[in-house]
Amino acid sequence: MEDEVNLQPVTFVIEHIKRQISDRQILPGERLPSERKLSELLKVSRLHVREALQKMELYGIVKTYPQSGTVVSEFSKDQLDTMITDALKISKYDFNSLVYVRVLLEIEACKLCAINRTEEDLKNIEKALVELEEKFDTELRVEKDFAFHQAIALGGHNAVISSLLLIITPDILKYYQKYKVCAVPQKTVHAEHRELLEKIKNKDKDGMKELVLRHLSNLIDFARISVKENIPEFEYGNI
Repeated sequence: MEDEVNLQPVTFVIEHIKRQISDRQILPGERLPSERKLSELLKVSRLHVREALQKMELYGIVKTYPQSGTVVSEFSKDQLDTMITDALKISKYDFNSLVYVRVLLEIEACKLCAINRTEEDLKNIEKALVELEEKFDTELRVEKDFAFHQAIALGGHNAVISSLLLIITPDILKYYQKYKVCAVPQKTVHAEHRELLEKIKNKDKDGMKELVLRHLSNLIDFARISVKENIPEFEYGNI
């Protein structure tokens, strides 16, 4: 098993844009080439270009406007350089660290959702859950699973937590898809998702930590197996 997922195409796109900014070929406030042009120029798929731009937008490096394209934020060149360097670091994190942070965020997101959710949030969460259950046996399963959890995070009304989950999600997704991490029986997954929904409906945050840890136990176990000797293991029981 490889210890790290190859994220080179996304990193390559971000590095290219970083060089363009450093060399002043693209200035703050200017528009980037289209996804199609970047894809053709760098010889990577448009999916990789889109993922790179999404990651940069989450860090505030660029901003995408409907019908107008993607524009570099109007920070100084040095500020942008630092921000892009930070964005690139996320691709170098080990899987165990990513999973630990996800668990921390999921627990707080679920607790906050139980406290702060609105009726509109409930509708969005239920809609995401129905779509997940309908697509459970398809290649869209992982994508729909994250959409369900993101709907819960949005229901917590803490923009920082939901944004952080979005930042780390693409890298965790790659592990899910590469190693088929989530090999949990359908009946178990559906029951745990429904249990999460019921707690949120009833505004019941008690026991949420235990439920989330149980729901993500398969992922946690896999992360522990992937730990290298020089990377510390995390104690989930003390979260």
